[in-house]
Amino acid sequence: MTLEQIMADLSDPNEQIRHTDLAQLSGLSRVEVMNVISAWSRITPDRRRELLDRMAELVTDNIELDFTSIFRACLRDRVASVRASAARGLWDSDDRIVIRPLVELLQKDPSTEVRAAAATTLGKFAEMAEDGKLIRRDGQRISDALMSVIENPDEENETRRRAIEAVAPISSERVYETIRQSYDDGDPQMKQSAIFAMGRSSDSRWLPTVLRETSHVEAAIRYEAATACGFLGDDETVPHLINMLNDKDTQVQLAAVRSLGNIGGDLAKRALTQAMIRGDHAMEEAAEQALASIEFEEDPLGFSFQE
Repeated sequence: MTLEQIMADLSDPNEQIRHTDLAQLSGLSRVEVMNVISAWSRITPDRRRELLDRMAELVTDNIELDFTSIFRACLRDRVASVRASAARGLWDSDDRIVIRPLVELLQKDPSTEVRAAAATTLGKFAEMAEDGKLIRRDGQRISDALMSVIENPDEENETRRRAIEAVAPISSERVYETIRQSYDDGDPQMKQSAIFAMGRSSDSRWLPTVLRETSHVEAAIRYEAATACGFLGDDETVPHLINMLNDKDTQVQLAAVRSLGNIGGDLAKRALTQAMIRGDHAMEEAAEQALASIEFEEDPLGFSFQE
């Protein structure tokens, strides 16, 4: 099937989106991308957004697929929701070529949704910069862009929150102080983002604060605290997470399961094994995935040598 035929099928809002068709848009050449974008403008905005969201799902499930060129081209779409989907879709990309357009969206796009999506995806590149996987100039550009948004009093809270979460992996006292100020801000949603950022920072100085928030009266705060425990990865968090398996809020329970899977260890494995026989389907499925994650970390090759 030719690219034109594939685009004709994908363009029809009455046709089911087939993953096999979308996969053909992976790794396109520059000329092929231009041809796709030419047809793209004739697709309805809702369909364009749906196509991009499906591509993002496919990339998560199959790392061999690469829609970076499509997502990048769609950052210039005339519809804000489509630009936001394109920005989110770039989360799985590690190509530094997308950093500059994402920074431009973060700083200049008129849509809050788009700016927030760009901030979130830049968080992936902030992690790469902290791990030494980007040149220093790129890391500085990301940090400067995110901090300028955070410190802009006229910026919408949604964008500032995502920028705080995104900049967290960058080790600096400026970032540490930003997280502290956000935690003390007084806005409940800003506090949630601050706790999430504490985890992403991997800074053990935040451990006492995160542990204290695991028993907060608000479920949304407990959820972020449970998630942050998984990022921090400290064995001291395990007993607290095990207690959270009995939280009255289901999402908090599931966050605790995922974090136990991230941390691992014998105590976590025993708790997750017990969680698998509680009779709760969602809990059982999450516990099974968490145990699989631990087993993979302990034995990536999936077998052991025996004498």
